Amino acid sequence: MPGVSRFGLAAVMMVAGVNWSFAQDLVYNRDVRGLKATILELKGLPSDLDSAISDLSAKADGLAAQHSGLSVRQDKQTVRVSMTGDILFDFDKASVRPAAESTLDDIARLVKSVSTGSIVIEGHTDAKGSARYNKNLSLRRAQAVAEWLMARGAERTRLSVKAFGDSRPVAPNTLENGDDNPDGRALNRRVEFVFPRQ
Repeated sequence: MPGVSRFGLAAVMMVAGVNWSFAQDLVYNRDVRGLKATILELKGLPSDLDSAISDLSAKADGLAAQHSGLSVRQDKQTVRVSMTGDILFDFDKASVRPAAESTLDDIARLVKSVSTGSIVIEGHTDAKGSARYNKNLSLRRAQAVAEWLMARGAERTRLSVKAFGDSRPVAPNTLENGDDNPDGRALNRRVEFVFPRQ
């Protein structure tokens, strides 16, 4: 009997040890699975952000392909959709032309599709006229576009307006020989919609 009880005790200890070891393995495996899930979530986060950014870029590029007078520029922080002022406004005016409304409707949808961050509406002019006058005109034009977008459901708190006048040309206003460059000036008369890459 003493031999049996020793054997029984050994068997009980072995089973207990196996059960304890098995229980530890279960806890360990659960922890590892939890860590794997966390790692996968963290790995998925940049992928989701990249997806949102590429979706914004694709939508902006799609708009530029659909509408003449639109162009897209991107950098690390922003996606810029530029709309020529000649489509938006009559000469020296700040009222949105009816002919521009279908393009602006698509831009309004793009604005509403971006769920975070603020969108800046920048006004730019060519170099004809004084710097002061051009800055004022660019402000009035940017404000007119912002008001138009808000009237179509864009959130006021997510839109801001900046006026640059003729200080940030994207093309030369004059040719190398000093003559007027109407094509360059036309490119400089624009409103830019600056979307955050977030």
